[in-house]
Amino acid sequence: MWHAAYPNSALPLDDPNQLRSVGQSRRHSLRRRCGGFTLVEIMVAVSVILIAVAGTLASQLSAQRLNLQAAETAAAMADLQTCMEEILLLPVEEIPVAESEFADRQPIAAYEGLHLTGERITASYPDYDGGAVPDPLEIVLTNTWRDSGGSTRTVQLSCMKAR
Repeated sequence: MWHAAYPNSALPLDDPNQLRSVGQSRRHSLRRRCGGFTLVEIMVAVSVILIAVAGTLASQLSAQRLNLQAAETAAAMADLQTCMEEILLLPVEEIPVAESEFADRQPIAAYEGLHLTGERITASYPDYDGGAVPDPLEIVLTNTWRDSGGSTRTVQLSCMKAR
């Protein structure tokens, strides 16, 4: 006896139990194909997504830290430029002397803790030995501060002032 549901089948289905087992195995295979994802597949997918999210979060935190460091460095450089402009307005003879606001290797009071934590700007004059003021006078400003991570950071700005 040939069954109409399996027209191309080469199997004669003489036994009704044989028909039932063929139908059940077909239903079982359909159920397996249409039944959804297995637990292992879901766990693998969730693991991949978690790794991607963790990588993205780490990248964002790193970018935020770098942006903060860049902002701090920009503020430090702006303070150095402002201080240098103030120094350049003075006559050369008044800049490096001990009584000056910009005395050699001494912190400049007006710029201490101005915009950054522990900010300290000092002026140095490499060619000045305490005697006659050289012409041109080399001025080196150094800004030191503690960044948001607690590390000490330093930037420098130098310029030449002629009479």
